[in-house]
Amino acid sequence: MGDSSNNLSTSITLVKGCLIVTLPNDITDADIKVGVGNILRRIEKSSIRGVILNLSMISSVDTYLFKILEKASKTISLMGAVVVWVGLRPGVVSSLIDLNIDASKIKAAMDLEQGLSMILNDNLNMC
Repeated sequence: MGDSSNNLSTSITLVKGCLIVTLPNDITDADIKVGVGNILRRIEKSSIRGVILNLSMISSVDTYLFKILEKASKTISLMGAVVVWVGLRPGVVSSLIDLNIDASKIKAAMDLEQGLSMILNDNLNMC
């Protein structure tokens, strides 16, 4: 695969010029801030094409967590990397809809393979 680094609970792995960031179920604001800082440093040092936020371990997302993840995605995008969210569970998606959250600007894929394909093929019209 690629190299891997960890901050307390967030795994960051480099695969084919893309960072795959696996977020834990018990993610905190501090974890996200440290994780985004690590991602931004990696983007600055290397030619990172995209970042995949793997949310498959997260069992629930409220409006607060969504806004934090959305802000993190925007920050990463401003550095020139494409951000794709993968692994959203059906219950999480239902919750987002029930909370009337506008996720229309989020690029999403069913799994890591599709997310990597979207970034590497610049096929972002799929979402």
